[in-house]
Amino acid sequence: MWRLFRRAMRHKRPAIIVGDVMLVLLLAWQLMPVSQREVDRDRLDMKIETYYEVTADGHPVFFFADINDTMEASGGSVCADTITTHNIDAPGFWVNKIPLVPSCMGHIVTFAPPKPKSIVKMDSAQLRHFVIMQMIRSDNRLAGLQRMRNELHYYVRKHDIADYGYGQIAKFSSVIDKQVDSLERIVDTLQNISPKARIGIRFVTRYAALKTADGHDTINRRCRIVEDYHGQFCLVRTLSGTTPLFVAPRMSITRGMEELLKLPAPDERRPTKTSHKGTVDKMVIDSVGTYVGQVAADTAQSVRKRGSGGLVPSGLGKMFYDDGSYYEGYWERGLRNGFGFYVSPSDYLQAGTWKNNVFKGERLTYNANRIYGIDLSRHQHEHDGKKYDIDWSRLRITSLGSAAKDNVRGKVDYPVSFIYIKSTEGCTVLNSYYYADYAMARSKGVRVGSYHFFSTTSSGYDQAMAFLRKSRFSDGDLTPVLDVEPTDAQVEKMGGSGVLLSNVARWLETVYKHTGQRPILYVGQTFAHKYLHDATAITGNYLVWVARYSEYMPTLKLAMWQLAPDGRVDGIHGNVDINVFSGYRQEYDDFLRSHTIRK
Repeated sequence: MWRLFRRAMRHKRPAIIVGDVMLVLLLAWQLMPVSQREVDRDRLDMKIETYYEVTADGHPVFFFADINDTMEASGGSVCADTITTHNIDAPGFWVNKIPLVPSCMGHIVTFAPPKPKSIVKMDSAQLRHFVIMQMIRSDNRLAGLQRMRNELHYYVRKHDIADYGYGQIAKFSSVIDKQVDSLERIVDTLQNISPKARIGIRFVTRYAALKTADGHDTINRRCRIVEDYHGQFCLVRTLSGTTPLFVAPRMSITRGMEELLKLPAPDERRPTKTSHKGTVDKMVIDSVGTYVGQVAADTAQSVRKRGSGGLVPSGLGKMFYDDGSYYEGYWERGLRNGFGFYVSPSDYLQAGTWKNNVFKGERLTYNANRIYGIDLSRHQHEHDGKKYDIDWSRLRITSLGSAAKDNVRGKVDYPVSFIYIKSTEGCTVLNSYYYADYAMARSKGVRVGSYHFFSTTSSGYDQAMAFLRKSRFSDGDLTPVLDVEPTDAQVEKMGGSGVLLSNVARWLETVYKHTGQRPILYVGQTFAHKYLHDATAITGNYLVWVARYSEYMPTLKLAMWQLAPDGRVDGIHGNVDINVFSGYRQEYDDFLRSHTIRK
């Protein structure tokens, strides 16, 4: 036999001999058992992406990631380039298509995609109903998102980067802007589907090979399904039909499926990422929504009832509430504590300090970039039986009062940017210092406005006419202000809150009609919460100026805030009311363009 082999070799060329030898060696190598090291080397991470595509007369019109039992679409998009997919991480193995033959050519065996929901079995009429319901839900959600967007835009206009938390809120505002834009396109697209169009739907699956198990190389290659194995596994192949150079698999498809059986199914993989000491970044789902962020072990029995699986929010995190609301900020023992902001489709934005889930308010940082002003009455001229003049050449704010002192950055030495002077009270009282103070403020180039102190003993119309007769309204003056500060007893004696607010509205309407500018309503924080909650005819048409002598600013949309009754101003004897404009220079300039007297 050996002689015959040697004789045959003498008649062959050396290249053919080498090829035959290599073939024999390759066959021998393929017949050797696959080691565990080779199995680990050929393993890789896969990403399975799925989504649904709705068509009208065969043309794609709408894409979404998944549906729940009520068939409400999620992750919807009308643009194929921005499809939100349902993503699943899964393991896979490089395999040879033909056993014992090096025939990988980009083939991978991995888990099969999830089964599509029953919606794919619906006929055109049922799908049309689905589209209509989705349009209604999207339209309702759009209304809520538009309210959230308005709240966030208001905050961004009134703040800048110097305010704590501004960056977080501005970033989330841009997210909501994109969601609103997307939903508007979705609603418009669904509304414009022809009533005669035939509606269809299909379930789309995409695979991508990410990287090897040992992180040897980032692949991120798109794949297509070649064959399905009873809905449990499938064979996919890279679109290029090639295998990375460092990969030389010897496993067969069967062996690859056997190895997959040893691994946990994709849905069982719940990785968490360690963040700061004692906490981890994790998702916690409970009865009110989904939390994503830092968590800690649940030690409070009252919190344990939330069903958080032994973990509660602790540290920095985000809460996505089931009703569409959102909170981002700090947590402690499962409760909102520290700085955070909350925005809802049906409520006002709350950005500031929280304590045990209760919103305390927003702390402003006071610096030279803000716009400050004062208001004057006879109390700045008369004190303890003595009279004092104002030195108008020295006006400079030197103290913001006791409540604000902890939030001041730098030295308090601010210009007086605006002054409101009391003109009248009721129908008969005139501030005896009004005309002189008004003239001096104008001569010094300070923005000046006049205010009226409301009385509960006469009608709003009569008081408005008295104010208009006795006050000055020059070109460039600030819009008038109505100061409303009645006691509960005075409100009751007048006939109740309804009568009071009706007369307040009449004063505002009358002055607006005669000056051409909507007046501003000045009230205290307590009065605002007690009486203005349902006075939308007033708060919806007129700006509000609120007095609240606290470290927290008022929880209302404001033109300005009276933050202290005990401020100090060079050139004025005694305490002075200090006010801060709600916004920075650009917002103040916009205010002056729209809320000043034009002659």
